[in-house]
Amino acid sequence: MIGLLELGLVTVVLRRLWRFRRGSLWLVALTSFFFLRGIDRVISAFVDDEPDAVAVVLDGLVVVVLALLIVGIARVARGLELAHDAAEFHTREYSRALVDYRRLARHRIANPLTAIIGSVRTLREVPPTDTETREELLEIIEREAQRLERISLDPTDELAAEERDLRPEPGDEVRNG
Repeated sequence: MIGLLELGLVTVVLRRLWRFRRGSLWLVALTSFFFLRGIDRVISAFVDDEPDAVAVVLDGLVVVVLALLIVGIARVARGLELAHDAAEFHTREYSRALVDYRRLARHRIANPLTAIIGSVRTLREVPPTDTETREELLEIIEREAQRLERISLDPTDELAAEERDLRPEPGDEVRNG
């Protein structure tokens, strides 16, 4: 059973971590060790006498794996720190972009909504005989509704001067890598 678990561990490591093999020699040694140890355990369940050569090879591999772990653990820890720092940077950048996006969307949507609501209220008060005012208000409603449509599809299009400092999207360093 232990041998099968060790072979299962090798399978999981190969599927999930094999792409990192170039930067981690100890990973190759570790998977090799558990592969050989798993095979040894499975074979020893069916064979009474285990050859001494297999035990010597496994012990040598344990020494290599332990030495590589001792030497390489600082590098692995540094790699994890760098990955953690990058993840925190991405989190901050997306949070900043979200705040800017919300500001931009509120700013861009407020003016058309105000114009539409004001026009509708005015239309309710305009006498039915004032067709010129009605037409002007309907044109305002249509123009502002189209503006809202454009804003909803791409709020970053046609930025006003006061909106240019906002960056509603994460930086290229986040999006590209």
